[in-house]
Amino acid sequence: MFLFYKYCSYIILLGFFFLCRFLSFVGGTLCEIGKPEMQQKINSLLEKEGIEKTAERLPTTVHTLQVIIDGLSQPESFDFRTDFDKPDFKRSIVCLEDLQVGTVLTGKVENATLFGIFVDIGVGRSGLIPIRNVTEAKLSKTKKRRSLGLGPGERVEVRVLNIDIPRSRITLDLIRVL
Repeated sequence: MFLFYKYCSYIILLGFFFLCRFLSFVGGTLCEIGKPEMQQKINSLLEKEGIEKTAERLPTTVHTLQVIIDGLSQPESFDFRTDFDKPDFKRSIVCLEDLQVGTVLTGKVENATLFGIFVDIGVGRSGLIPIRNVTEAKLSKTKKRRSLGLGPGERVEVRVLNIDIPRSRITLDLIRVL
């Protein structure tokens, strides 16, 4: 698992390198990301050189450059998470005190860490699936994965393993990815 996170860190740094190089090509700054001026600068460069030649100059692939351009072209207020499916919360379970050990719920992954996956289950407090409870057998067979990691926005079915009301902690077990 550590190698996965090390690899992800490398990808992020590499992407940032290409982002900064691209910004220098268009004459833009980090402060202009998401502003109309940035879109104008990108359009001007692409009209002059085209995406293939610009990708060659970076050097990167056209696909990677398109991802960078798409990210730079989004308005400042854009949040890709708004398109995520909403989990189906149980109406009778709305707070920590309503939970019982063994209850099966659906939720939405909020964050992934080295020690586990935080899931919104609709009680005002995220539950934690310890990383040891995330196994290949519980992941979706239809979705191709490179790791056992779950990402923000994914819908999951979980079982409540433990409730610590004084510390506001909920331990969950992953049943399956929806």
